[in-house]
Parts: sequence; C-alpha cells; structure tokens
Amino acid sequence: MKGAPVKHRLARSIVSTMVVAGAAVLLYSQDRTVYEPSADDPRILAVLDTQKRAQAAAARADWKAVEEFFASDVVVNAPINRVVNLDDIMGRFRNAQIGAEPGAERRIEFVGVRGDSVVVMGEEIYTPAGNAPNAGKVVHRRFTDIWKQYGGLWKLAIRQGTVTSVQ
Repeated sequence: MKGAPVKHRLARSIVSTMVVAGAAVLLYSQDRTVYEPSADDPRILAVLDTQKRAQAAAARADWKAVEEFFASDVVVNAPINRVVNLDDIMGRFRNAQIGAEPGAERRIEFVGVRGDSVVVMGEEIYTPAGNAPNAGKVVHRRFTDIWKQYGGLWKLAIRQGTVTSVQ
C-alpha cells in the first residue's frame, strides 16, 4: 500500500555501521519516505528485505551470517569519527563495542536507485549498550547506506553514519 507506514519489529538489529546495532526494535517510519523510482521497485524491496534478514542474523548473534551482508571491501565513515573496514566492523561487533537497546528507531527518508546501487538515507535514534560509545544515552545520527549486488546478492558497500546529538 503506497504511502502507508511500514513497521518492522525486530529483536535486534545489525551492526551500527549497517543500521542500528545490538538488541533493538526498528520502526521504519516510511510514511514520509521518498522512493525513486517507486516503493514497489524490486531493487528497493530487495534491499529493505536484506536489511531485515541481516537484523535477524544479528538477533541470533550469528556473526558469520552478519558478515555475509557486507561487501568484502565495505568502507564506512563510522560514528566513531574514523573510516573503518570489514575487519574493524566485525571486531567491534563481536566485542560489544557496537550495540543498542530495545526501542531503536530508524526513520528512512529516502530510498532510491542510482545506477547499480540502492541508496538508503535517514535518521537513527537509539541507545547504545555494552561497551559502545555513549552507552546508556540517547543518540541521534544521520545515515547514508549504499547497497550493491555482488554475485546476485545485495550487500552493504558504503556507509556514512554521523552522530548529530547525544542526550
């Protein structure tokens, strides 16, 4: 249904470099989302489904499965104010340096196809847990995720995550 909010409840999300990490419930507030070319484009639907499956793998703490959702050459301008690669992402995930508590919200504002990529942009609001920076505080950040197909599978290739406020 076009224009209707779509909400996905999850026990835990993927790493913060991919969405909001840790034990989280993501609410996709898509009632104001811009879809290019359309909300029913199969590439967009595939990427949103891939994100959901990645989050389910994280909920199971299945790190091997989680890693499969990243491109092997993924590059992330991380909220810790440095550029990181897959090894750093997975190491931080396994050491609970990336984590969130239930109640995380992801507001997707734009999903569009650009060439062979799908771009997802918006805001994440979450409370980091574990050994993560700002654990126990409410963090707002802007994100841009760029997904590409590798061997027919959608994987996160590039991410920008910028903290805009901590309360």
